[in-house]
Amino acid sequence: MIKNSLRWSGSAGRLARVASRCAASLAVALSFSPAQAAPAKVPAIYFGIGTESSEYWAATVVGAKAVAASVNARLQVMTSEFQGQKFLQDYGAIFAAGCKDCVAILDPVSSAFTKAIVDRATSADAKIITIWNRPDNIHPYDLDPSNWIAHIAFDGVESGYRNGMALCKAIGGSGGVVAIEGVADNPSTKQRFAGLKKAMAECPGMKLLDRQYADWDQTKAQVLTRGWLARYGNTLKAVFSENDSMAIGAIGAIAALKERGLAGKVAVSGSDGSIAALNLIKSGDMVSTMWIDGVMQGAFATALGYGAATGDIDVQKLSHAQRDVYLKQTLVTKENVDDILNRKVDPADYTYEKVKARMWQSVASQIPPAAFK
Repeated sequence: MIKNSLRWSGSAGRLARVASRCAASLAVALSFSPAQAAPAKVPAIYFGIGTESSEYWAATVVGAKAVAASVNARLQVMTSEFQGQKFLQDYGAIFAAGCKDCVAILDPVSSAFTKAIVDRATSADAKIITIWNRPDNIHPYDLDPSNWIAHIAFDGVESGYRNGMALCKAIGGSGGVVAIEGVADNPSTKQRFAGLKKAMAECPGMKLLDRQYADWDQTKAQVLTRGWLARYGNTLKAVFSENDSMAIGAIGAIAALKERGLAGKVAVSGSDGSIAALNLIKSGDMVSTMWIDGVMQGAFATALGYGAATGDIDVQKLSHAQRDVYLKQTLVTKENVDDILNRKVDPADYTYEKVKARMWQSVASQIPPAAFK
């Protein structure tokens, strides 16, 4: 039964619980009838995410599992915990054991690991789709046009710029800002900070006091923020965080602000559009976040990978703009937060055929040259 194939157990159970919390607000219910499924045509789909504890990554799994279930494909979730070497080893073992016509979809964690993983997939004749991280000088259409199907990301410069401008507006165009960055040598980290710098150039009264990496980690972000509050005091007017989990929650930067009675007084931005961040925007504790549709991202990647592996999508007929893509994203502020919070997701809309029919509507643009330098 397909329904049984969607019961997550073991370590994946923790991810299911995260996804279920997301589902409570998104109205996602993974249930499919056998009539919706077709015979399996690929050996397996290996879906590699950063961590089970992230609401964003849990949302991508919801989309991936919905598409996989609709075609009766086996989907295995794998986690890197943001360690690229772990994925190099884990996927390397899968490829070495035999993975012809299987599908690998993953975030390599760092661009340093992308080519090595793609090369191993090619040797195994597996289809591979990368997410977020790739070196600037290689692309799916030139390194391995037959096996490396696509690279999928979101425009981090746009995210950093628009969040930066939202902070500028929130602090009246003047004041000190600190930047909590993600992982070094990570394109999203670099791009979002580049976007902040672009915003600061247009808002010269906003001054950068400090920038530090927190590896996308809430606890590290909290420690950094506490230190900055002690060091800069009232000079600190804004916190630019490169993702939501570093900016919010009991063990994140927002908690440190609340402990000093400054929540809502120091402007904070994030990125990813988690439910927690959206609620903090609604309550006035956060200024903005860049919402990315994780469910659609997971569904898009899985549908494209499955279609390529089965021959239903002819990869050689896809344009460069369809194989190296930025997906659409939305800046969320108090003006539109209710629209995003009230958004409903119907799992029936995430079957393979339905996602394939509308997937290109989700694309914002081709990734431009030098985007990942």
